[in-house]
Amino acid sequence: MSIEQPNSQEALLAAASAAGASPLTILDCTLRDGGYYNNWDFPTPLVRRYLDVMKEAGVDYVELGLRALASSAYAGPYAFTVDDWLRHVGIPDGMRVGVMCNAKDLLQGGNPVEMVNRLFSHADESPVELVRVAAHFSEIEASREAVVALAELGYKVGFNFMQSSGRSREELAEKSALVSEWPLDVLYFADSLGNMSPDDIRFTVSAMREGWSGPMGFHSHDNMGLALVNVLAAIEAGVTWIDATVLGMGRGAGNVRLEYLLLELSQRGLYSGKLDGLLNLVVEEFQPMQKAYGWGANLYYHLSAMYGVHPTYVQEMLSDERYKPSAIITALRRLGESGAKGFSRDRLLDAMQDECLISKGSWDASSWLDGKDVLLIGPGEGVKQHLEGLLHYVKRHKPFVMCVNSNPWFPSHVINAWVACNRQRLLLDREFYAENHGQLVVPAGVLDEESKAVWQHWTLLDYGIQIKPEHLAIHSTGAELPAALSAVYGLALCSAGGARRVLMAGFDGYLHGDPRHNQMEQALSLYRSAPQSVPLVAITPTTLSLPETSPYALEV
Repeated sequence: MSIEQPNSQEALLAAASAAGASPLTILDCTLRDGGYYNNWDFPTPLVRRYLDVMKEAGVDYVELGLRALASSAYAGPYAFTVDDWLRHVGIPDGMRVGVMCNAKDLLQGGNPVEMVNRLFSHADESPVELVRVAAHFSEIEASREAVVALAELGYKVGFNFMQSSGRSREELAEKSALVSEWPLDVLYFADSLGNMSPDDIRFTVSAMREGWSGPMGFHSHDNMGLALVNVLAAIEAGVTWIDATVLGMGRGAGNVRLEYLLLELSQRGLYSGKLDGLLNLVVEEFQPMQKAYGWGANLYYHLSAMYGVHPTYVQEMLSDERYKPSAIITALRRLGESGAKGFSRDRLLDAMQDECLISKGSWDASSWLDGKDVLLIGPGEGVKQHLEGLLHYVKRHKPFVMCVNSNPWFPSHVINAWVACNRQRLLLDREFYAENHGQLVVPAGVLDEESKAVWQHWTLLDYGIQIKPEHLAIHSTGAELPAALSAVYGLALCSAGGARRVLMAGFDGYLHGDPRHNQMEQALSLYRSAPQSVPLVAITPTTLSLPETSPYALEV
């Protein structure tokens, strides 16, 4: 892969000159792309300062956010970017602003024209001048009606080909020719996975030029540290619309840094604006945000680009402190093998589980619990919030206390046994196991051979597991489960061991619609249908479909 930086100032100037007197259009999309880190919740004073700085720096367009219908969860104002809010914030005179729509949002419901008319008034009545539609290649053809509707409302319309890397010349040319018949002002291609090189940029521009003769734009990502190099290659190839963000703030590893881009273009005679305000904004506002949210290129984003994995997987794993480096690296390899070019939380869960696991057990759990009540400790904050009540309940009723994986709040000396069945989660908890000891029920096949020293102080009970999607069966030496969920493994163990019932603490659940919630509900339904199932009762608050009681009641 070539990573040569286009260093011919003459070539850049010639490409720029061929495009006309005002060759480059710089579009800053910090609030839209950066919103993936802070849920589009930028403080209004910061936005007003940002807009003033963009005007001072001579940025041509500012894309202030997404335009979409109401969400089922909280998001900040720039997830919707409605006209009334933009008027409230105040757009500086002469500042041209835009918003982006995801094609999938416009296509939902099957009537894109109706959706456009729900989201947008006529351009004469709106602060917005430019609307860009971002589409995956499978959505391009169906997006025509939405593009036409936006143009008829008087907006300048841009169209973004998402995930352009790896496409054949024929496909790029065909799709470009298709949209050339639409009322578009600019056609973009995006390096969504951050794995393009300057050679890839030149190839893509050349292929798209076979079908499209109008202005072209490029949206970079910096997973492999090539965002600026790729932008310069795009300009040299004749691209005239360039996206950038302040300090590169954007999804995953982020984008080309606006300040770096403008400094580089200034050196090459392609930019002559004022940069002092922008540089101060970077230092005073965005550097502290970067420390808080952690965007920017790193090893994980580099690996995601090499494997062709959507960078949101890295962003999600880095935001969860349970995921240790080795687990992230393993998950990225698995995601690459499964072709995870689009983000799916279900697929992330699959990558962190042992879906094809078969580990025959050598320990017979029969009569191990012998009619006892089991208090099963889960990972949720309900344990922390009701710890005093739970400990009082244990002291008074003396149940068998079993902990799923590790719990940072429940004292280890009160726990009779731990259960775990997920190889990746065992890796995440390696430090806990190295520093503690006790009785651990675990399939021997999931233990890391290289970490034998970790288990030397533990009594290991080998209760087996076999993964069979949409299936659950309980045996004395192991269980067949729909997924490597340690909580459900623990429930199967309670049944095999002859428990009377299971009181579940810290199984808070998730928001309805969250894939993790659905997965757990399905597993619980399968468990309740098993002949050996025992009664389940939640003893701390939960959103799962479980009967509930309180640890503070006289009779529990």
